[in-house]
Amino acid sequence: MMAKSDVSIIFLAPKFPGIIQSDVLVSLSSTCNRKNLSPQRESEVDQIWKGRIEKNPRLFNASKFRYHSMDVKNGVTELRLGLTSYKDFLGTNWAPDAKQLRSEGQDHYGNSQAYMSDALGVGNFVLTKDNYVIFIRRSQTVGEAAGLWDIPGGHPEPGEVPGGSSSPDEVELSSLAPADVLAEFYESTLREIRDEVNVPMDSLSQPMLMGVAANHQSSGRPSAEFYVKCSLTKSEVLKLYQEGGAEAEESSNITFIPVKDIPTIEENMVWKEMAPSAKGCMKLFNALSAGNHNYGV
Repeated sequence: MMAKSDVSIIFLAPKFPGIIQSDVLVSLSSTCNRKNLSPQRESEVDQIWKGRIEKNPRLFNASKFRYHSMDVKNGVTELRLGLTSYKDFLGTNWAPDAKQLRSEGQDHYGNSQAYMSDALGVGNFVLTKDNYVIFIRRSQTVGEAAGLWDIPGGHPEPGEVPGGSSSPDEVELSSLAPADVLAEFYESTLREIRDEVNVPMDSLSQPMLMGVAANHQSSGRPSAEFYVKCSLTKSEVLKLYQEGGAEAEESSNITFIPVKDIPTIEENMVWKEMAPSAKGCMKLFNALSAGNHNYGV
């Protein structure tokens, strides 16, 4: 694990450019859900949520997958997931007493994340045909990292899985097939690129999982980062972005950085204005691709 800063690597693929879908096995279990807090503290989760939607009525609660752990055995990567919700994410990972919750998790369970929602995010290192990496500036209306440069990304959604639901009160792990959840894990990341950047999905390669990074600005929240190639050039992507996609309101601008400059990205001025999720993605790419400059893989 890297030294703690804004982000740290908690899982790194065995080799560049990452892990294909068929080499991943999803395990679903309620033991991977966050641990219950005291009744009083659980009610505070509701109060935090009410306060957040009063400030930003655009927010809405939805079921999410909870990241528990990931490791590689005999060439197969096991991804262990539970369930959580966006409300719980804001009420734990972004709670005013999140530091205390992490301390109590460590004391009670030997795991600082035990009480954390840890809603799993996904992000993308998208490389254009002419070797530029895509970044978008987040709008001021989003729930996290408003106004910062980020990569296209979001969440895999239980509501998109057969037998699932976007309502946290209606979805159960027993109704979800692990193979369907795995498909959603990989497909969701392509949908996010399509919807945020407005590029067609048939211009995108199959995603390869580079690893998982923890965002320490949101109490260790995990995000899985993928390597995706785009068959369009920088100028073609720019034109499509300017036309506006399904989630155009989530960003206000787009920029492109040559992939050859990513190894020294932390020296770039844009790093100071970059969301932790994007920083985690860049760190994963650099750790995984060190010594390998055949980015066309």
